[in-house]
Amino acid sequence: MGKTFIVCIKAKTCTCQQFQFDELPCPHALAVLHKKGLDGDDYSSLYYTKENMMKTYDILVNPMPDESTWDLPQEVAEEILLHPIGNKVPGRPRKKTRKGLKIGKNNM
Repeated sequence: MGKTFIVCIKAKTCTCQQFQFDELPCPHALAVLHKKGLDGDDYSSLYYTKENMMKTYDILVNPMPDESTWDLPQEVAEEILLHPIGNKVPGRPRKKTRKGLKIGKNNM
């Protein structure tokens, strides 16, 4: 789209800032790495290695007990939650069109 991005492989940066934010090569950095014949895995953070991903699931996580066995403080148990105030409808808002402008077969 006519945009130019500057990639520094040594510093692991790109002007799109995705390379430094995600600590993974952005598409611009991948293009440079491919052109130079380098592997993108060497420029990715160690957090994305298979070993570190597997360590995430090493710790046993016990499920929560049944809600009837929870020990809640009295003030929390008595608190009533209300719906948020407002009438915002879900979804994308409608586009605002100019008044008096009618689009149809006759106007084209």
